[in-house]
Amino acid sequence: MAGTSPRGQLARIERCIAFAPAPGDGMGAGLRVAHVMHGLMMGGLEQVVVRLCDAGRAEGIDPYVISFGADGSMRDVLEQHRIPLSYLGPVRGMTPGTVRGIARALRENRIDVAHAHDVGPWLNVVTARALAPWVRTAVTFHQIATPSGVERPAALAAGLISDALIACGHEVKANVESWAPPGARLELIGNGVPIGQPPTPEDRRTARQRMEVPKDAVVIGYLGRLHEEKGVDLLVDAFLDAFAARGSVHLVLIGKGQLEAELRRRIDARGGCARIHFTGEILSASSLLAGLDIYVQPSRREGRSLSMLEAMAAGLPTVAQALPAVREIHLDGRTALLVPPSEKPAFAPAMTRLVDDPDLRLRLGRHAREHVQRFSIEAMARSYAEVYRDIVARARLKSALSRVRRAVA
Repeated sequence: MAGTSPRGQLARIERCIAFAPAPGDGMGAGLRVAHVMHGLMMGGLEQVVVRLCDAGRAEGIDPYVISFGADGSMRDVLEQHRIPLSYLGPVRGMTPGTVRGIARALRENRIDVAHAHDVGPWLNVVTARALAPWVRTAVTFHQIATPSGVERPAALAAGLISDALIACGHEVKANVESWAPPGARLELIGNGVPIGQPPTPEDRRTARQRMEVPKDAVVIGYLGRLHEEKGVDLLVDAFLDAFAARGSVHLVLIGKGQLEAELRRRIDARGGCARIHFTGEILSASSLLAGLDIYVQPSRREGRSLSMLEAMAAGLPTVAQALPAVREIHLDGRTALLVPPSEKPAFAPAMTRLVDDPDLRLRLGRHAREHVQRFSIEAMARSYAEVYRDIVARARLKSALSRVRRAVA
């Protein structure tokens, strides 16, 4: 650039940056991404993280996990998948020790992007970034949760500092838009699941043996946490209303949670029912879907249900409330039977219809498996990799431009 004034050189550099290769075109390969989450208990969010780590490797992303909160079975899952873990202990909220621990893990592992999952881990990550300022920050919101109280101003500030706010579905995105500060970058990346091959007859036999249900029974199932927001009590009540006297119909609840004792009391209060099965927590829980005939997602609130997508991949018809997040995935009457949301949803008539009509079950299940192809784990991983590369590339270009400006000032 001989013969050009410093200001002219700066203008040329800025034009070059404006026409730089698009992030993702070979830029940023081999990025180290740390997923920061609360606790190591088994759940949909935690499974998303593991699958994103696995699938991200094919996109050149080197995964790492930082966790604080309750210890649990996800520690073994991470080890099985060869995903390094930094566990900071059973702490809740934001503490100086947690913030320092996150920053130390970011520094020692030379992390490029800290990807937090939900509000609590996000606020900790943004604070820790003061001790590791080169790290880019992104957050995925997996549920509808508007920050309130002391979290509100902290979330507004974090939204301005963060490089990307990501929602797992349209309804979650609308919620984030309602409180995020102007100028915050907001992306939509839906959860994805491994599609794989359809379950085989042997898969079905094996799953039924593990669930201890008869091979000729009609089996209704749910997979997820046994918590109030998931509406499992609504499912149990509807099952007892519709099938208490039908010995060929079984209900399997796959998972564990604080509501289990209450559910067992409800069942006992109505005379008991040996055809309602509690499996507890199972690491390979999605493999049991092959043994079901009908899947029910009874949630009162929902973000983007991983289990519902897994049920679609298994070729199952679904019964659910017609929540906005459910309608983002399912087509009423084609992949699922959706009932109007209410305090007592009409699950019983919908389940009865499917139990009594095997042709309808097969048709909805076939269409569900066709429809779920657009929600693959590979597509999700590619979208996240593009965001990671973009925010890192933008930061590097901004840093380079800042150095040039100082040099020619």
